[in-house]
Amino acid sequence: CEFVTTGIKFDVNKSIMKRESMGTINFVVKLMQDHPELKFSIEGHTDSDGDEASNLKLSEERARAVLDRLVSLGISKERLSSKGHGESKPMAGNDKPEGKAQNRRVEFVKI
Repeated sequence: CEFVTTGIKFDVNKSIMKRESMGTINFVVKLMQDHPELKFSIEGHTDSDGDEASNLKLSEERARAVLDRLVSLGISKERLSSKGHGESKPMAGNDKPEGKAQNRRVEFVKI
């Protein structure tokens, strides 16, 4: 079980989730409540705008923000881990806005 979401949104260069992210967050909470055996690595990704080191740090902070939100909604921290990949694993080209939007994502990887 692995899924990719671009439904978790952040302000530019920030790790604070936008309100519109809650639909996706609530889906994950429900999934984890319904399947108590599930454990996820929350992995953050960015587009290639900005410098690589900053993007790595930003992706780590965003993944951590998602983890913290799930914990605040009752998911056990022992079922979650987080890490950032920065711009190192693009899903699409960074030459068009649509590609950049696909690259700014959070992945939930079963562990």
